[in-house]
Amino acid sequence: MSVLTFALAGLALMGLPPSGAFAAKKLLLDAAGASGQWWWEVVLDVGGLLTASYVVLVLSHALSPAAEPVKPRAPVSRLAEIAALALAICSLALGLAAFGPAPLDALPNPLDPKEFGSALLLLVGGAAIALALGRRLPPLPAGDAVVALVRRATVPLGAMFVRADGVLRQWPVAGLALIVAALAFGAAMLARG
Repeated sequence: MSVLTFALAGLALMGLPPSGAFAAKKLLLDAAGASGQWWWEVVLDVGGLLTASYVVLVLSHALSPAAEPVKPRAPVSRLAEIAALALAICSLALGLAAFGPAPLDALPNPLDPKEFGSALLLLVGGAAIALALGRRLPPLPAGDAVVALVRRATVPLGAMFVRADGVLRQWPVAGLALIVAALAFGAAMLARG
C-alpha cells in the first residue's frame, strides 16, 4: 500500500494528467509562454524530469526482488497508510475538475491525447535520467554494452550531485543560499518594475 501511495503521489508531483498538479503546471506553462518568459517553462519541465527520475528510481528499488526479507524499522498503522493513499488519490482526481461547471471548465483537459504523449515523454526522460545518474540500480541486462558505458560515464556525475547536495544541506550554506536567492529575486523584481 505504501509503494502504491508513493507511485500515485509521484505521478501528481510530476504534474502528469489527470492530477491537480497537471492543471496547475499546464496553466503556469501557458502563462509563461504567453508572457514570453520561456525560462519558467524550462524550470517547470526540468523540475518534472528530475521528479520523474527520482520517482522511477525509488519505484525500481521498491519493486525489485530483495535478496533477503525487508524488516520495517517501525510499524505503520493501517489508518495512516489509508489516509496517505486517500490523499494521493485525491491529488490525482483533482485534475478531473476540468469537467466541472464554469469557471472550472477553463482548466486544461487532462484526457487530451497530446497531454498523454507529453506525460509518456516525461516518464521516459525521467527513467533515462534515473538510469544515467543512479548509483545503485537493479541489475542491467548482460549484453547491453551501451547502457553500461553511459552508466560508467554518468555515475561519477551523480555522485558529485550527491556530495554537493550534502554540502548544501548544511544549515549555514543553506541559509546563505536562501538569502542570496531572496536578494537576487528582489533585485530582479526591482529591475523589472
